[in-house]
Amino acid sequence: MAVTDKLNKALWTEITRLKLLHKEDAPVRFLLDQSPFNESEDEPSTGQAEYVIVGRILPNSDIFKESAFQIEIKLTSSYPLEPPEVRFLTPIYHPNVTKDGKFCHALLLKTSRWKPGTKLVEVVRVIVEHIDNPDIDYSINPEIGREYLDNRVEFNRKALKMVEQHKLPRN
Repeated sequence: MAVTDKLNKALWTEITRLKLLHKEDAPVRFLLDQSPFNESEDEPSTGQAEYVIVGRILPNSDIFKESAFQIEIKLTSSYPLEPPEVRFLTPIYHPNVTKDGKFCHALLLKTSRWKPGTKLVEVVRVIVEHIDNPDIDYSINPEIGREYLDNRVEFNRKALKMVEQHKLPRN
């Protein structure tokens, strides 16, 4: 592999690890749809301001297990010093996701738990875990968070309705 830039080499390694999450026995499931690397190249264009990875997570909870959700992981040129931005491209009814798809979790906050050694596989693991088990402490949508705590039946109904409307295949 002719990679001259350290970021490109690290990113290539991270994407290779993400590709392994498609296997049935992976601890969390992720299907890579788009990478900054072309299929025929081992490195992205140099000097990019940001790198975008698109893939589908496969949650396991009763509500979300019938669907895959496409997410975008955006890395700036300052990655891995700064966390990636994660956005759901598939609409989802969830307290940790805004209406425009932004995912919120402490791991992805530079001032909180982000560490430069954090791997993208760990980011995907956190996303899947918190879609299956919402973290109300980091509820970015307070109304949905309250509904999740106070009226789980209604939350489940609305979440399942959105899954039915927007579900993606899990393969």
